[in-house]
Amino acid sequence: MLSRLDRYFEEVLCTFFLCVVVGSVLMQVVLRFVFHSAAAWAEETAVYGMIFAVYLGATMGVRDRAHIRITLLVSRLPRPLKVACIVLADALWTAFVIFMVVQTTAYTRLLFEVTYQTPGLGIEQRWIQMLIPCAFALMLFRIGQVYWRWGNDGFRGLPL
Repeated sequence: MLSRLDRYFEEVLCTFFLCVVVGSVLMQVVLRFVFHSAAAWAEETAVYGMIFAVYLGATMGVRDRAHIRITLLVSRLPRPLKVACIVLADALWTAFVIFMVVQTTAYTRLLFEVTYQTPGLGIEQRWIQMLIPCAFALMLFRIGQVYWRWGNDGFRGLPL
């Protein structure tokens, strides 16, 4: 069960949020052109669904090591330098992710001191914004998971 959750967590949520985007936009188009009306909440739902799908897609890219990398020069280096370059790049990426967790958590904490509701959905903005530090924390977990698996594999190959 945990292996399935580990493998499909981001895919299921991304699929759900992209379906929310498509459904909201389709409904809004039908309402506007067929019924000459509009739903106030449909556009916000589509925007937030897209934002959630992007962040979860980024965590999926970290998990699968599918982010864009310039490996032309790295592939020509001897193995110890390849590993050093990849680990250095990942260390910088990890530092950025930690920075973003700290900053987005601080921003989200500020939202708990004020009341700000979304105009269309009427949801407190703090609950929506909490996804961003959670997504960066999930990215941090996935980076650690890649290196944990690489270590369990005896450090064979590259942490890609």
